[in-house]
Amino acid sequence: MRFRESAKELGKVRSLTMLAMLLALRLALDFTISIRITDSIKIGFTIFPTVIACMLFGPVPGMLFGAAGDILGLFLKPVGPYFPGYTLDAAVAGLFYGLSFYKREKLSFVRVALTVLGVTALVNICMTTTWVCVQYGVRDFTLFFTDRALAKTLFLEKFHLIFKGRLIKNLWMLPVNILGVSAVLTAVRRLPLVRHTFLFPAASTKGARG
Repeated sequence: MRFRESAKELGKVRSLTMLAMLLALRLALDFTISIRITDSIKIGFTIFPTVIACMLFGPVPGMLFGAAGDILGLFLKPVGPYFPGYTLDAAVAGLFYGLSFYKREKLSFVRVALTVLGVTALVNICMTTTWVCVQYGVRDFTLFFTDRALAKTLFLEKFHLIFKGRLIKNLWMLPVNILGVSAVLTAVRRLPLVRHTFLFPAASTKGARG
């Protein structure tokens, strides 16, 4: 049901306009205040426009928003070769945020915390770390088919080098992201224009007629 409702958002001009504005904000934040520490560790704040888009429009636009942000960000400001795993990460994050936040009458702090924790564990720590190990450790993906033993050795060598740093970074950012996402979504939900135009337009129309 949520997938069907969120897919319909892609046919609305006002939804596409808002998505474009949030995507521009995401790219601006990525280019201006993100900090790349190493090839495998980056601190940024693109999570905030992402969760707003997912809350307003759901999992389907959320996945597309995440994927588009990753591809456009690399196209406009290349930092290395394109790797599809990171696009998948962004899409999966959008899926989870959309499923958890879309069309919720109440958005509790516990729901926000558990969602951000889940995305951090699955996407940031597990999936992204895997792609980094493949991209910068194995380098040649075909090795998984031609020489699995060598691919495994190279993967594990890179994994041992970067996992601890990525784990510490994500655990350090976790409370910041949880508190930030909760505050941002609460503030956005209180805006009358957002609430009556995007979140619950049907209820607003019914109330106005009554």
